[in-house]
This record gives sequence, structure tokens and C-alpha cells, in this order.
Amino acid sequence: MPKLYFVDDEPAIRDSVEQAMLIEGIDVVCFPNAIEALKKINVTQAGIVITDIHMPVMDGIQLTQQLLSHNPHFQVIVLTGHGDVQTAVSAMKAGAYDFLEKPFVVDALLTAVKKAADKLALVEENNLLRKELAMQNQVGPKLIGQSPSMQTLRRELITLDTKANPLLLFVGDLGTGKRITAQYTHDLHSHHTAELCPIAAFNLPRSDQATFDQFVLQLFRKHQGGTLYIHETEALTSDQWLWLLALKPTLLRENSCKTNATCIIIATTVVPTTITGELRRFNLLPLAQRTEDIGSLFKHFARGAASRYQLPPPVITEKEILRLIATHWSENIRQLRQHAELRVLTQVKQPSLDSDENEQNEENQFDVKIEEQQQSLSQRTDSFEQIILIEALHRHQGRLKEVQQELQVSRKTLYDKLRKHQLDKTDFKNR
Repeated sequence: MPKLYFVDDEPAIRDSVEQAMLIEGIDVVCFPNAIEALKKINVTQAGIVITDIHMPVMDGIQLTQQLLSHNPHFQVIVLTGHGDVQTAVSAMKAGAYDFLEKPFVVDALLTAVKKAADKLALVEENNLLRKELAMQNQVGPKLIGQSPSMQTLRRELITLDTKANPLLLFVGDLGTGKRITAQYTHDLHSHHTAELCPIAAFNLPRSDQATFDQFVLQLFRKHQGGTLYIHETEALTSDQWLWLLALKPTLLRENSCKTNATCIIIATTVVPTTITGELRRFNLLPLAQRTEDIGSLFKHFARGAASRYQLPPPVITEKEILRLIATHWSENIRQLRQHAELRVLTQVKQPSLDSDENEQNEENQFDVKIEEQQQSLSQRTDSFEQIILIEALHRHQGRLKEVQQELQVSRKTLYDKLRKHQLDKTDFKNR
């Protein structure tokens, strides 16, 4: 539930609404007048405002106009007198979302609040999608993939408040994209003239806390509105980790008086137990836990390599994607990118994954491409169905009950599909 505010100059009505919302488990902040409400409401974060129309000094329509001038996404519900149609119309023209006549029934107010919450959620969802699309279309690093983990990561980074979170922790195995994600975060939230400043952890002072603090703060102030990226953190001592944590209040004060916030991103493969829960943490999963992204990542890297080397992009078949998914990528995205570059430079299908295919000549490869171009819709559907099954079996290591729950199919349907595609659950155990 978004932030809910109630504005009315009658104490009895405020108390009644507060109690009704409390019973429903909804937090509400009440104000006796519009002036007080405007002082306390954070206009940068859209919420739901219920306001009486007739109040001294500033009425409900003026309050609605003021709120919407700061943030057009506020959902305002106005309370009018019984039968006061003209006032209700004026409020709606001013931008109010809904109106209720006094005296109102609590159930009607709750229904209006829930509808406003749904509307606000839809607005915020659309804003997130627009921002995400803009980031994916602009020049610079992109976070590729539609797996649930990647969708969540993009959303969390887009909505991140770097003023309130000056220290960020990116945790992931070797090659999971910590540097790219740091650049993506920088591009989202930093001033357009600021740069991402990489710092190897072994270059940070370790003699004493005062020297460490002075060094980090000088960099923080020098790169105001930008991002400091601390990498190779295996070199950080336990004292240095604690010194970084101790700097957080100072960094918050530094950002509070600046228009453009600065943040420090710490990239690590292992999180010391001493800092658990202390920093805003983002987990970057290995490819083995987001296999559904392998195909789109590989194609993205292949297109990029073809453009850089001024070569034609390779035709990547569905069978090739299946083999990529079945491969263990110990260095994750880094290794997959290297394989995509090799694929482009050699223009040989899967050169390092399948020795039999290394011996294919260009005529055989051409035949394969023609065969795929001539596939019917049914054949293509079957191929994608097979990919989905293989990905699910990999994720759940052949545990069919979990596969059935994820794909939301009956047991009989799942067994029929496995037989159709000649898939054996034992082939996916402990992989």
C-alpha cells in the first residue's frame, strides 16, 4: 500500500478515519489543514491523499492543484458535501482521482482507497517500464535478460535512491557482470558529466582509520555526482570493511546538501560476516541460475562482436542455444562473451562445444540454415517447448514435481512432453 494521507479540519472525522484504517491494517497520516499537509508530505514520492473540500486558508481543490503541480502521479480523493455536484466536478477538473459525499460509509472510503492504490501501482509500473526501455535503448552497458532475477535487479536499480544509499554492495561470482552493473547504475543515477571512477581495493590506505577516511572522502568529494567503484575487494582487510561501514553517516550528510548524489559501489565475491545486513545489497546470479538468459546474452554479444570486427552476424540456431544452455560456464558472462567473439571470428557453429560439428564444412552449415528456415510453425513451437523444458529441468536438477509446479501443467502432460522430446530426468540430476 502506498503512503496514505488524510486532511480534514474536523478532529472527530480524522480520528474515525484513522481508527478505520488501523483496523484494516493501513497506515494513515492525518493533518488538520492543507498548509500542514503540504509541509509534511514528501511530494517526490506519490501517494494517496484524501482531503475535505471546505477548509479554512486553503481548500481541498487548491491542495489538489498544489500536490499535482509537484507530482502529477498523486491520487487525490476529495470529500464533498451531500449533493454538491458542482464542487465535485470542479475537483475532478483540478485533477482529483475520485470523490465521496459526506457523510460517507467507511466501506466506500476503503474501496476508493484500494482503487486509487491500484491506479498508482499501474502508473508506477508504466514509469518503470519506460525508464527500463530508455536504459535498454540508450548507448552504454545494458543488463540483458528476462529471467525473474534480472527483471528484479533492473527494477531495484531504477528505483534506487542513491542519496539514502551512498554505499552499495554488488555480490556475485567471477564474471557475473559486477562492473557492467556498476556502470548501468552510474548511468541511471549520476550527473551526465560525472564519470565512474574505478578503485582497486589494494590502493586504499590500511595503516589507520583516519588516513583511510580522509582518502575515501577526498575521492567522494572530487567525484561529486558520480560513482566510486571499489573492485578486487579480496584485498580489503576486516578493518577496512568496518571503516567503510563507519563512513556511511558522513556520506549521508555529504549527499544531503548536494543536488547530485554520489555513491560508492563495492564489488565482491564473498561478503564478510561482519557486514551482513549493513549495506544495500544486490546479488548477481551465475548463468547456471539464469539459464533462460543465455540465448539472449549470446546473441547480444555475437551482434556486438560482428559490428566491432565488421563481419556478418552469425546465424545462431535453436539447437546451438540448447547446447549453450547445457554448457557449464565457470566464468559466467565473461566466458560466454569470449565464446561469442570466437563464434563470430571463426564463423563456425559451436567450435568449442561440439567436436563433431567442428568437422562440418560450409556446405553442411548452409544445409542446416536452410533446414531451419523451412521449419513450419509447429516445428518451431516444438523447438521452443523443448528449450523451456530443458531450462526447467536444469533449474530443478531433474525434480519433476518442481518442474510441474513451475510450468503449471498436469503430471500426465509433463510426462507426455518429456517422452515427446526424449528427455530423461536422470540426465539433469546434480548438474
